[in-house]
Amino acid sequence: MAALHLREVLRNPWTHLAGLALVGLALAFRGRGSAVGLVSMVAVLQLYLPPLTVVVAAPLLTRRDTWAFWAALPRPPAAAFRGAALGIAAGILVPLLVGGAVAGALLGFTIVELVLLWLTIAAVVAFFTAMTALFSGLTLDVTRAMAMGLAAWGLLVLAYGPVVVAIASAFADYPLGPFLIASLLLNPLELWRVGLLHTLQVPVLVGPVGKVVTDLFPNGALFLAAGSFAVVSTALLYLAGWVFAYRER
Repeated sequence: MAALHLREVLRNPWTHLAGLALVGLALAFRGRGSAVGLVSMVAVLQLYLPPLTVVVAAPLLTRRDTWAFWAALPRPPAAAFRGAALGIAAGILVPLLVGGAVAGALLGFTIVELVLLWLTIAAVVAFFTAMTALFSGLTLDVTRAMAMGLAAWGLLVLAYGPVVVAIASAFADYPLGPFLIASLLLNPLELWRVGLLHTLQVPVLVGPVGKVVTDLFPNGALFLAAGSFAVVSTALLYLAGWVFAYRER
């Protein structure tokens, strides 16, 4: 299933244009220094990659006729569904990683900075593919799965920072440390962005939740964010397979 969906995604010409868009973004940040360019690219990618992943993955994971055919084969439904999600993620990543390499060359990235860009792309795509797989398994309806995926993107990327900071400010006299740590670990996107800022020591604002992350994790949050990405994405993917298998039965 992984190879089948990988080929299907790569046959879509719009997927290749997604990688080309990274080159256009890089041109917008030229001349500002490689570190600032990397942080800026990461900030924009968090707005760009989640909707792209949801729009590509949801239609492929909710096709009832496809799953009706594969359900007749002996392979476990959960494994087939997870394999499809992994193939879709890989298909999305191929042009994005190539585009990221070209973007890194335009911005004068070092090897370390290029690897950080690639890791960002891979982590965000894996996270939102797994989340879309869960929504697709729950609904088996493309419209609902896309709506839920885009709503999650709006909550985790657009609304998350202001909400966390507002809660921290409103209840400053209460012991909110465990709540804030849990909320940050469940949204590795902000942890990664602020952790990247700390690692590169670039004095630019990367979001309103930056101060909260700085207070809770003064030594940086990059490795913690990477671990959170891996754990949450894996949990979402396995839950998606379980939900899909339960529906199939």
